[in-house]
Amino acid sequence: MNKVVLLIAGIALSSSVLAVEEEGNLTTPADMPEAAQTEMYAAIGEYNKCMMQNRLEYHQQGIKIANVADKTLQACEPHLDTLAEVLAVNNVNEGLQKNMVNTMRSRGAQKLMAAMMQSLAGQAAAAANATPAE
Repeated sequence: MNKVVLLIAGIALSSSVLAVEEEGNLTTPADMPEAAQTEMYAAIGEYNKCMMQNRLEYHQQGIKIANVADKTLQACEPHLDTLAEVLAVNNVNEGLQKNMVNTMRSRGAQKLMAAMMQSLAGQAAAAANATPAE
C-alpha cells in the first residue's frame, strides 16, 4: 500500500515539475554563472554611467530637453542591448529579461530627466540672481 502511494505521489510530482518546465523557464540572474553575473553587472553599471554622464548640452542656454534626453537615451541603449543579450545567452526567463531591461530604461530616464531639470533650475536661478553690468 505505501509503495503505491509513493509511486502515485512520485508520478504527480514529476508531472507537476514537467508542467512548470513547459510553462516557462524559471532561471533567474542568480542562477547564472559568476562570470555571466559579472558581465550583467558591468552592463548595468555602464548603462547607469552613460545615463548620468554630465553632458555639456544640459547646461547650454535654450536647449530642448526632449532632444537632449532622446540623444542620451539612444547613446546608452547599446548597454541595455548587452544586458538583454547576457540574460538571453544564459537562459534567464524571457519575461524577467524584458522586465529587467524595461525597469533599467525607465529608471535611467527618470534620473536623466531629474538631472536635466535641476540643471535648468540652476540656470534659471543664476539668471535671476545675475546683476546687469553697468
